[in-house]
Amino acid sequence: MKVTKNLAEYIKNMGINLSELSRKADIPYHTLYKCLGAELPQRELRADELASICMVLNLNPMDFWSRKAA
Repeated sequence: MKVTKNLAEYIKNMGINLSELSRKADIPYHTLYKCLGAELPQRELRADELASICMVLNLNPMDFWSRKAA
């Protein structure tokens, strides 16, 4: 869960709205919330979800492999 956790911390620290991200990344809000918004994430992001989020945010997915929270 390292990548999902690091991305969740980044999104929280940057104040990114999950509803807006959901629309732009074409990922259902409840899916994003289960992965990124909940205190205890219920599942990992799939590779295609991570790629879509990173495309929207103009980030490299590999940045979240070893990132410490921004």
